[in-house]
Amino acid sequence: MNEVIFSAYLTELGSKDGSSGGGSSAAYIGAMSASLARMVADIQKDKKKYADQKDKLVYLLKESQRIRESFEDLAKADALAFKPVLDAYKLPKETLEEQGLRDAAIEQALKTAVEPPRTMLDEGLSLIRVLEELTSMRMKGTIVNDLMVATLFMESVLETAVLNVTINTKLMKDNNLKNQLEKEAKKNLVQGKQRLKKLSDSISFFLEHNKWPEYQTEEE
Repeated sequence: MNEVIFSAYLTELGSKDGSSGGGSSAAYIGAMSASLARMVADIQKDKKKYADQKDKLVYLLKESQRIRESFEDLAKADALAFKPVLDAYKLPKETLEEQGLRDAAIEQALKTAVEPPRTMLDEGLSLIRVLEELTSMRMKGTIVNDLMVATLFMESVLETAVLNVTINTKLMKDNNLKNQLEKEAKKNLVQGKQRLKKLSDSISFFLEHNKWPEYQTEEE
């Protein structure tokens, strides 16, 4: 996203038409976090110190790039996802037949709209795994600060994704699906926040003491 495009997005985000909102913003933050992870892997992969781990760093670079592109797609998908819901609510409801068609349209639109934030949670957990792998390499220098920023970004991404799941599920009539989706989202959020806490504690220790703590930073 160049400067002109980014400025245009911010203008759109701040406009009253509401086509872009918190969901697309969180997705772009996720893309930024993935880009930071990619940068770290790219910088380190050619260093002699990590010669024996170059294949791993190349994989993490490619995975970060994949996740970044996925988040960019999700930003666009989320911006478009809720309009069909709003359109469905505008359908006529004068007769029983119209009410039935309207209810079915709303339910289907909600099922579609919940998918971008669900995928955002999945990709968020994938990126956390990349950050865990990078942190487990116990890098040194100011580049560790970029790992910390990427980690801090991800908590907001996960929290926002869960908010956007529940925005849709609370309007659903299908209670079984509603409960399933909410349970899944909350489980992913709890797991993600636990892993992010472990990451941020480890990185904070390094930034304060210029050495890594003795406990493992990667997911056990």
